[in-house]
Amino acid sequence: MRQKAALSAHNLYMLALRQSWQREKASTVQKDRIDSVDFWRGVALAAILVNHIPGNVLGALTPRNFAFSDSAEMFVFLSGFSVYLAYGGRFAAGRAGEATAALLRRAGRLYGAHLALSVAALLFFGLVTFFTPYDMLMAEEGGGRIEPYLDTLTGLGGLLAMTHQLAFFNILPLYVLLMATAPLMLFLAVRDPRRLLLASVAVYAAARATGVNLPTWPGHNGWYFNPFAWQLMFASGVACAALWRERGVPYSAPLHGLAAGVSIVVAVVVSNAFGFAPGLVDEAGRYLDWDKSQLGGARILSFLALAYAAAFSGVAEWFAGGRVFDFFRRLGRHALTTFCAGSLLSAVGQALRLALDVNGLATPLADALFVGGALLLLDALTRRIERARTPARSPAPRPRLAPATSGV
Repeated sequence: MRQKAALSAHNLYMLALRQSWQREKASTVQKDRIDSVDFWRGVALAAILVNHIPGNVLGALTPRNFAFSDSAEMFVFLSGFSVYLAYGGRFAAGRAGEATAALLRRAGRLYGAHLALSVAALLFFGLVTFFTPYDMLMAEEGGGRIEPYLDTLTGLGGLLAMTHQLAFFNILPLYVLLMATAPLMLFLAVRDPRRLLLASVAVYAAARATGVNLPTWPGHNGWYFNPFAWQLMFASGVACAALWRERGVPYSAPLHGLAAGVSIVVAVVVSNAFGFAPGLVDEAGRYLDWDKSQLGGARILSFLALAYAAAFSGVAEWFAGGRVFDFFRRLGRHALTTFCAGSLLSAVGQALRLALDVNGLATPLADALFVGGALLLLDALTRRIERARTPARSPAPRPRLAPATSGV
């Protein structure tokens, strides 16, 4: 009897969740956005900010500590999802040229943001190195930032060609290439999302089999985010959005249970059984295809399982309408601005934490206060952007007073 009651409650919950998705899907036809997608993308951007401050205590709460994947997979996947929502309809309506031009303009803006952000980061780390005893330019986290720039022309050429990428700032070059190739992905997706997935898997498999990658210069390594591998995550987001737009993402109770089970097992492994089995994750890493640069298979499976489990958990719907939801939604809606500002704030966090650590003043409270302050600044920035983009309402006409009379 209890089992039947529990099953009935679960069915009612899933029905309500589907109805919520249907309402959001109907509104998306008009606004080409899904608030829950912006919410999760905002969560990913907040996690990226924290993870780009090595040693910050709040890093223990980010996805990389309970999954083989991390916030990078979430961000790239949701970016592909959002791109289809924004431009897929134009391809389907025969306006491919218009949409392609818009996507290429977007890629151009991303390229400009990459250049500006790289220059700003180099300037900041140079100032810190010059005016303090802390060498941020040659710090381990920086990947030897300054060396290519000792020869100005070489460094400038590498920066312009996106072949020299600063550590913690190197996802934008990947995003530029993904946006430039998005027209081809959308062309395939509007006809049949399975074609896109098959083509993407083929490119991924070839890249993994041959080790092909775009070169870095100056230097002899490949891109940290191998675009031939990482395009699979972006294409998966595009294909998922195409399927969602057509008939919705199908729910399967066994699949949902499997995804949740896999996610729990992965969390146990990554956390070393929550601290009770030290070395467990290191031992597992010897047998798993877990490389981040090449988007290892374990990362893909872990992300897909976690994404499916989270999608049908109702987490976003539970937060919907509240301040937390609106906060992350704003961050995700203005993703490029949030990423650029957040990256610079994380650079400030790196320098500050290094200074505190050297002087024995680094504490969990200091970590939390900095991240909290950074998130408040990002919230203020995105609120200002939304106010600037909201058309000003003309003041309501003042009521006319009746003309005075003599009363006679």
